Amino acid sequence: MRISNLIQKWSSLVPTAKMVIVTDDVQKNIALAIRDEGVYDVQVEYYSQTDEFADKMKSLSHLKESDLLLVMLSADIFVKGGANRFFSPFEKPEGIRAKYIFVRLDISQKSLVQGLSTEKKAVYDKIDQMNRIRPEEIVRVTNKSGTDMSFRIKPFTTCSHEITEDGGMAFLPPSETSSEVITETANGKIVIDITVGQLYHFGQLVGYFGLVTSPITLVVENGIITDITGDGMASEFKEKLFGLPADCRKIVELGQGLSDMEPTGLIGVDESIIDSCHFGFGDGGNCGTHLDVVISRPAIEQAAIG
Repeated sequence: MRISNLIQKWSSLVPTAKMVIVTDDVQKNIALAIRDEGVYDVQVEYYSQTDEFADKMKSLSHLKESDLLLVMLSADIFVKGGANRFFSPFEKPEGIRAKYIFVRLDISQKSLVQGLSTEKKAVYDKIDQMNRIRPEEIVRVTNKSGTDMSFRIKPFTTCSHEITEDGGMAFLPPSETSSEVITETANGKIVIDITVGQLYHFGQLVGYFGLVTSPITLVVENGIITDITGDGMASEFKEKLFGLPADCRKIVELGQGLSDMEPTGLIGVDESIIDSCHFGFGDGGNCGTHLDVVISRPAIEQAAIG
């Protein structure tokens, strides 16, 4: 199916709408593919580290509420190139009246098509399932690889994934619904059988991991990772994570993916897979790290555990 039609599915664009795609050299092939489909009047704008993009932003203010600003960038340009000064996955840029879609950084065309092809019912059913979990009570997460974690959580919140009115916004493909873990209540083990996310500390890449070749076990006691075991990348993962302050090992998030996609090793994609959930460690701004790890086919249930 054409990418343009899949975008229309989540944004309700009318045929006469204008679409402006902000992209870079890494992601431009997807942007050009959308333009060449000829479904919409598409203008492609390039972003580079040398751009003075403030002037370009002014030129986008003419877009109508029924038009679309689509941002499709690489992580390198978003972070190091400074595009994050102008664009966010979670809110529209100032002065933009048009509909606004922020696409997962570095996503491939294959993953984008898979994610946008996800049935809406599956997305809303999964959100409803998570919202039925009562906050402040004990939640237990298990899977066939051996994960068995118990903790208390706060209410689930969901990233905007569908534009239902002119001037709205979305973060696509449908990404996640997530809850804050009450850290000190968390105990058990997480057996990572999909992906270990990229490990950054105050913006500096410490370790690039990705798809696991064999399961990696995290032991969590009173909300802190106390041990990491397994083959393959496990020893490097432990060395680099334990080389950071202890707060970087604090469990802070339970997230449930919402898109029907195949694992890629890219954490931004894999944490969005609907048949997975992810755990987040580190509180970002305070400790300089937020690390996500992804497990397959979780059972997330309310549990009365003494």
